[in-house]
Amino acid sequence: MRVTSNMSADNSLYNIQQGQAKLNKLQDLTASGQIVNRPSDDPINTKLLLDIGDKLKAGDQYASNIKKSTTWQQFTNTALTGMSEVMRLAKQQAATIANGSSDATVRQNAVSQLQALKQQMVDMGNMQLGDQYIFGGAINSTKPFSVTAPYYTGDESALNIEIGNGTAQQMNIPGNQVLTADGAVSQPYGTTNVFKAFDDLITAVNANDVPGIQTASLALYDGSKQINNAQSDVASRILRLDTMTKMNQNTRNTLETIYGDTQNVDYSKLAVQLNQQKIAFEAALSSTAKLSQMSLLNYL
Repeated sequence: MRVTSNMSADNSLYNIQQGQAKLNKLQDLTASGQIVNRPSDDPINTKLLLDIGDKLKAGDQYASNIKKSTTWQQFTNTALTGMSEVMRLAKQQAATIANGSSDATVRQNAVSQLQALKQQMVDMGNMQLGDQYIFGGAINSTKPFSVTAPYYTGDESALNIEIGNGTAQQMNIPGNQVLTADGAVSQPYGTTNVFKAFDDLITAVNANDVPGIQTASLALYDGSKQINNAQSDVASRILRLDTMTKMNQNTRNTLETIYGDTQNVDYSKLAVQLNQQKIAFEAALSSTAKLSQMSLLNYL
């Protein structure tokens, strides 16, 4: 087969263009530090990298949700701890007047103490995180508790938040489940209306009604257990959130490792390839320049 000068020229030009393209790609890799800069670079790994990117964004949202829920649980636990202490003082006061008293002053002092403790319970039930009342359920922009019946004006909505793929965590505790439970309805922590127990005890002390005092005192004890049960629930939620934080972080570390292994260039290897390609490209330019200078006289 006869090789014409045009064929040689076309072949040389093709080789130069290919060499330039390889050199440009290596220079792009050096500048970006990334193996895949456009989908056409590697369609399969492009899909993998996009999927990992979506998972990392979802992980960021889960982390934010976990942080928000943890803060909510901590505030709830603070309120419940305060309620538990108030109930301890209320039980002590009830014990001092358990057998009644013929002294009206003693009874009035006990009533004043119980009324003050009840008000503290209301205040703690109206605790806010930012501008939200933590025990109000979905109705969390207005105070859920008052000192008079029906005591609770919030609702029973459970506010759930996603903390992992397909995993949700209830963030709140509706206040009625802790302080104004209805004995006729099944509740997660107990069936005692704590505020009614306070009112019944206050009424019984005022009337020096010993059986009434003892019955209301037992209701206070049940209400105290109810609050403790809620504290245990919050503690288990905090533990779960901590576990999910670690799990999400481990997942993130794994995804970032895969992403880095797939996307990040090896600069030491790239430097060698870039240097070799420069030498090859310069050699192609040099040989083409010499070839283009040849004439028929070179073959005589």
